[in-house]
Amino acid sequence: MGLEKIMNTLKRIVHWLDVLAILLFAQFFLPVSAQVQQSEGLTVYGKGHGSIVSTFEERKIAAALVVLRPNGTALITLFSDLQLHAEAQWSASESSSQEIDLKITGGELSGNVSGSGKLILTDDGKSIKELLIKSKSFDGRDLMLTFVAEAADAVRVERVNVVSSP
Repeated sequence: MGLEKIMNTLKRIVHWLDVLAILLFAQFFLPVSAQVQQSEGLTVYGKGHGSIVSTFEERKIAAALVVLRPNGTALITLFSDLQLHAEAQWSASESSSQEIDLKITGGELSGNVSGSGKLILTDDGKSIKELLIKSKSFDGRDLMLTFVAEAADAVRVERVNVVSSP
């Protein structure tokens, strides 16, 4: 009986070591967006081409900067002949580790734009590949943003830790 008891104890130890190894291994392969949301912010940039189309005008976009904060908020800056800003809530997409779901909560002045969209990161998760947003302005105009970044030589990335005060 003593040998059987020792063998059962060893099996339980090996089982827990297997579980621990699997958890540690899985941590390295979690989607980058989910890791970012839990620990730190991510700032991604892309230079490329795109446009914002509304009922009355079309504005060309040359670059985009997106700051994903750890608290689930995002700041989006679009560069054309003007800088345009939007605020959003963000979350990791369930469909892809390279996608971030966006819920637009405001524009230049809080509350004047609402909608949803997707930020698609490059395969390494360090820069913008595409930014797609459908929204509606406070006066009822539909707005559609499409932006596609150029190759990696035009890309910049930073990881930032955001400290908030109470």
